[in-house]
Amino acid sequence: MASATFSHNFIIHVRLLYDLSLNQMVSGDVSRHGLNCYTDYAGPAYVSAVASIEALINEIALGDMARLLISDSPLWDLDQDWVEKLEILHKLIIIPQLLFGNSFKRGNQPYQDMRLLIKVRNDFVHFKMKDKAPRYIKPLQDRGIALPAHPKGGDYIWVHKLSSSEGIRWANNTVYQVAKALVDFIPDEHRDFLFAFLAQNFIEISLDRARQKLIQSGIDPDDPGLT
Repeated sequence: MASATFSHNFIIHVRLLYDLSLNQMVSGDVSRHGLNCYTDYAGPAYVSAVASIEALINEIALGDMARLLISDSPLWDLDQDWVEKLEILHKLIIIPQLLFGNSFKRGNQPYQDMRLLIKVRNDFVHFKMKDKAPRYIKPLQDRGIALPAHPKGGDYIWVHKLSSSEGIRWANNTVYQVAKALVDFIPDEHRDFLFAFLAQNFIEISLDRARQKLIQSGIDPDDPGLT
């Protein structure tokens, strides 16, 4: 059943896109900065990662089983068309709180990174060919997610700085943490019936995956690259 869900379809494509980015990393055709590289697979990965969480919360919390098991929730008193049209960040706060009595804290992780991931997704989807970089680029560079300036000269435009293999890994791991937290909010007696197993489709990606890919390709993972 899990393989037929949309959340699974979206999140598995994020991992596939990460593997494709690693293929680019070892090809020598793109700039590599240690275990991070430029990749044109990042934009689709951001879109798919966000979609995976929106699909998951709909599958777990807005389906017929949730309405049946937790029929006294104030969630069902709200206009359901309005609930469906809520922005994903609002859904992540409102729906678990009304349905399970617990929710994400706006100032904490993983909500903070999920909010940032949605900004990145939106900026890719609505890119207007403007050069001015969003303010979050520098913090993402400091975390090794966005690409730094190339030390051999020149610089990337900001969307290319976000077009990174580490950006895909960060997106995957962010939604993994969100999916895990969402399931943890479900009361124990309802967890199995509300398809909590769907969160098992979300798998954390270790940085060691990039190291092993380089080693298998005969490339020293400690070599800074900069090709």
